[in-house]
Amino acid sequence: MPRLNKIGSASLLMTLLGLHLGSAQADQQPTDRWFDSATVYVAQGADHNLTELPGKIVTADINWDKSYFTAIAAGKTRGTLGASMASLDGTPFGAISHGYEVVLVKHRGLQSNLEAGAAYMLRTPTAYLGPVGVNFGTGAGLSYAFGTPSYEDGPKNEPDRHYRLQLLALFELEWRLRDVKDISLVTRVYHRSGVYGLIAPRNVGSNFLAAGLRFQF
Repeated sequence: MPRLNKIGSASLLMTLLGLHLGSAQADQQPTDRWFDSATVYVAQGADHNLTELPGKIVTADINWDKSYFTAIAAGKTRGTLGASMASLDGTPFGAISHGYEVVLVKHRGLQSNLEAGAAYMLRTPTAYLGPVGVNFGTGAGLSYAFGTPSYEDGPKNEPDRHYRLQLLALFELEWRLRDVKDISLVTRVYHRSGVYGLIAPRNVGSNFLAAGLRFQF
């Protein structure tokens, strides 16, 4: 079963660095409302470590578990970090944006409980190839299970013990059409783990693969 690894650690460090930089130099957007997007998505558990997942997704060789969830998330983009890059066609590609997301999850299948989480997010600008655009987002925060997360791995010395509070790490691709501004498709890896024993013991955690729709407002 999945656990936090170098990719998850890099995501956590990246988001913490972004939080520091964002507070110092971000170009802030108006803050008159708490959220500017909502995402609804469904997910299924994947019996792989986090580092295995990219290759398994590319080859469509995923060991699915009969554990599922439905989630709704609300997000806010706070501004940009000012780090510009170049797009594929040489025009300005924009800057890394930062913000936050809160999520409410309802599990079913191998576990049946509610879960709530919040994460600090970083996102690349959208790169377009013809009418289709895509950006990459990553985030880290905390997730709390209301009930027993019985699908998740326990520590090796106590495999039946489960932990409610864990790291939440998010990795996603957001797909959009050039002429459709307010709706996008989201494909996401939803990862919970104990951060090498910092929050919960090693080997604790789970990975889900998710897909859904995001609405901007």
